[in-house]
Amino acid sequence: IGILAAIAIPQYQNHVAKTQTMAIISELAQLRLPIEECLQTGKTVIGFGAHECDPSISNLIVEDSLAGATLSSGMAVLEVSNPLTVNTRIIATVTTQVSSTLIGKKVLWLRSSEGTWSCSSNIEAVYLPSSCTHVAAL
Repeated sequence: IGILAAIAIPQYQNHVAKTQTMAIISELAQLRLPIEECLQTGKTVIGFGAHECDPSISNLIVEDSLAGATLSSGMAVLEVSNPLTVNTRIIATVTTQVSSTLIGKKVLWLRSSEGTWSCSSNIEAVYLPSSCTHVAAL
């Protein structure tokens, strides 16, 4: 039983870390649409005014701002470049609510000037989906 546990527990922990990584990346990815909508309508300043990008349009964040907000899952703290530009960055720092191998790591969604988004992270590549690039220096 000890040998089985020695093999099974690390595999389980890896599976949990992969699942949590996917959840964070997915949750952040969902913020691209409201941000893209703000950019397309000329609302580049994050705020609540008539001509500002209102972060409350998304149920993914807990606070009333996109700076230092916690994702609704509680797994990451969010930061979005303000004002929004064609090269807007959505970046999250992983909280202590996850596997210890992920704590403090970052996930970045970066918008190119052509309007495409790319994902990168300093989370170990083994936990990342193929759609997200490992960048150690993030």
